[in-house]
Amino acid sequence: MPFICRCKVFQRVLVVGLFSIFIFSSDAIVVCRRAFLASTLSVALPLIPSPSLVLAPEVAAPFQLAHSNNNSPDFVYSDSWTGTHLPRINLTDATSTKTTVWPMGRWPDPVLRQPAESVSSEFFGSTELQQACLLLQNTARRHRAVGLAAQQCGVNARIVYLERPFNSLTMINPRIVERCPETEMRVWTEHCLVLPPTFAATVLRDAWIVVEYQEASTGVWKSVTLRGELARAAQHELDHDRGILVTDHVELSELENDVMRSIETPGHAYRMEMAYSRAVENSVF
Repeated sequence: MPFICRCKVFQRVLVVGLFSIFIFSSDAIVVCRRAFLASTLSVALPLIPSPSLVLAPEVAAPFQLAHSNNNSPDFVYSDSWTGTHLPRINLTDATSTKTTVWPMGRWPDPVLRQPAESVSSEFFGSTELQQACLLLQNTARRHRAVGLAAQQCGVNARIVYLERPFNSLTMINPRIVERCPETEMRVWTEHCLVLPPTFAATVLRDAWIVVEYQEASTGVWKSVTLRGELARAAQHELDHDRGILVTDHVELSELENDVMRSIETPGHAYRMEMAYSRAVENSVF
């Protein structure tokens, strides 16, 4: 029965996809191709649960007090979830306050939708950038996260932290320069720390990616190939860098209730196209 149902899904998606091609709608073509691919891969592959927690010690930092958010009212989504309204701060301000960790945004905080800007060359080798990397690591470990982007904390800087089994990885200005073939993509069920824990999205991620990034201490460009869970986590965090959430990887009908749909509807089609994009950037090497 499940296979028969999936075949019907194939037929519906294929018909819609062909119609989209006929009317030359690039947005619809992208969405329909991705939906068809997701259905195809999910027949051959089981959904892979995405681990969202890791056991890692928090690293000590010399500060004590968390910096506060602004005075805007928080959004009460449910009895168990209240959104934040964090200020958007630059790298200098983010490291000048006395804090051991950064506060993390909680959906539908507008700061989560603002793309982060690249870290400029003046910060490489600075105490500020070193402290920012430490604070990001502390925040990730406090929340036991596999990965974390500074953007999720309202910090306007393209810094991504990944927890690895033997050593952590902090990437400045990361970008994807190579991806696996589309047919090798994997289907994941993802949660997100900035979203209500009751929501999970079925998403497609590249099985492996090549990421280039700059080292915080020198600004030298490095390259790393990430596979499996690390590749998934990196893509998830790089989405945050662009202001993209896992809610943008699914149709509005797949969101958990009308309240979430009403919040996510404005701009959803555009964000979904960004989420589905598999663009790669030119290598610096």
